[in-house]
Amino acid sequence: RSYRKDYWLDQPEWVEVWSEKGTVRGTLAPVLHKFGVTFRVMHGYGSATAINAVAEETRRSEQPMTILYVGDHDPSGLHMALEDLPKRLFRYGANATIHRLAVTADDGRDLPSFDAASKVNDARYKWYMERFGPRCWELDALPPPVLRDRVAEAINGLLDVDAWNHAVVVEDAEIESMAQFMRQYRASISGQGGNCSASGGLKGGVR
Repeated sequence: RSYRKDYWLDQPEWVEVWSEKGTVRGTLAPVLHKFGVTFRVMHGYGSATAINAVAEETRRSEQPMTILYVGDHDPSGLHMALEDLPKRLFRYGANATIHRLAVTADDGRDLPSFDAASKVNDARYKWYMERFGPRCWELDALPPPVLRDRVAEAINGLLDVDAWNHAVVVEDAEIESMAQFMRQYRASISGQGGNCSASGGLKGGVR
């Protein structure tokens, strides 16, 4: 029941979802499970060790990595996704690209906002004000169904569907093969137990 084939092995690229907030892990869980996608939380600015480890993973893989990023539309949230992470991944030699899915400026038209002045002590405050203006939006304000659908649609758009469906068929066949083996094994053990009982039990005083 717990067996799952890695469908991504035969895909043209390798996909992960990153966020500055672990709070959306539960929201995205159905999508992450459906597609077998890794979710990484980048609390604050990810450490050099963590980013370098990702870069090493991508260098060992034959597939490029696509990172689907979700985060706040505020000074640190945007700077992290648009400036810091792309530059450090490039500097460490990662074969990866970042696509920011949320929160976008278009989302902000329908979401409650807060004054960017509340982030005046953020080192990225001036950078943000010059590019995006005085309003900010939090990722948590985006309705969960909207966020899930957006991430699912982005993943679907990156799939080789024929390869994915083939992997599903292979997985079903492998699971049935394992189930058949277990049925035969249990039948074999049951038969041995019956023979032992009929002959008076096992030697050695086993109770």
